[in-house]
Amino acid sequence: MTRAFPIVDCDGHIIEDPKGIVEYMDERFRSTIEAQRDTGSSRLFPGLDGMHLPQARRAGATGRARVDASDHRTGSAEDWVAFLKKAEIERTVMFTTAGLSVGIIQNPDYATAVCRAYNDYVFHCYREVSDRLHPMALLPMQSVSAAVSELRRAVVDLGLPGAMLPTRGLPVNLGHEMYWPIYEEAERLDCVLALHGGSNMGLGMEGFTDNGASHMLHHPLPLIINFVSYFRQGVADNYPNLRIGFMEGGAGWLAFVLDRIAREDEYRPRDSRVDVVEWLQSGRVLVGCEGSEATLGHLVERIGATPFAYASDYPHEVDAMSAEEEIDELAQYPGISDSDKAALLGGNAARFFKI
Repeated sequence: MTRAFPIVDCDGHIIEDPKGIVEYMDERFRSTIEAQRDTGSSRLFPGLDGMHLPQARRAGATGRARVDASDHRTGSAEDWVAFLKKAEIERTVMFTTAGLSVGIIQNPDYATAVCRAYNDYVFHCYREVSDRLHPMALLPMQSVSAAVSELRRAVVDLGLPGAMLPTRGLPVNLGHEMYWPIYEEAERLDCVLALHGGSNMGLGMEGFTDNGASHMLHHPLPLIINFVSYFRQGVADNYPNLRIGFMEGGAGWLAFVLDRIAREDEYRPRDSRVDVVEWLQSGRVLVGCEGSEATLGHLVERIGATPFAYASDYPHEVDAMSAEEEIDELAQYPGISDSDKAALLGGNAARFFKI
């Protein structure tokens, strides 16, 4: 099989080997972690919430046995190289799995140490394994000055395309002026900052007892909140060259947000140098999309294909077979031109992340 369009994945997942990360930890923490490991109580990152626990489910997401890309450890660099070959994907941008809870860490000193160790780990164990693998760094947002320094190190010294920002756990939304020095540095470095959904904490889901109910909402809701935060609280105005990605929540939430912004501007207009549609069309915003999204055609017709890119999510919730099926769904999406499909499936991600 040969793909009709070159494929670049904007959101794949690293499945970390915790022992591998510990090897890069500061000695102050490494000795404690290694001592705790013997009792089975060691944990590098906090848990996401009360829902991210083993769930009783059918065999595989689609009722069939899971299909991994290889016999290597699932989510390892070797497994990823095999997946790219199998699915005919040219390159992938990769996000953490265990570290999605990095924003919940309360100790800035530990956050700095674990983010630095994680970044060294993904550089040596993924980036150096293949030039087709492009891990995103983690930043200790608990200390803005430390986050600025670690972003610079990750991009300049390690050659990573940018960093992931956690959407939950931090004391204020990401558009707050507290975090503007990080955006100033990202703009100066010409790198990407990408939000990635994870935890359902603080989203009003405390009464849910069903994992599926949480899963429907806990990725897109934080993206909505922070998208509006960036747009309405001055980040889009003050950092015109900053590139921001919104991952893991699909694209459908954006239709709702555009309608609400349009209505707000009608009744309570604000002074702004940036129009939201122009911002989305500028190439400085990227939203990961999935093959089965019924709203994608509407969004492409409404604002164009520029803000959207294929996200595999392999091997987090999607196995190798499902990822290939979603590529086919996008390649055959009705009403979208071939040029737009080429952009959605590969061109936009390659341009946005500069890979």
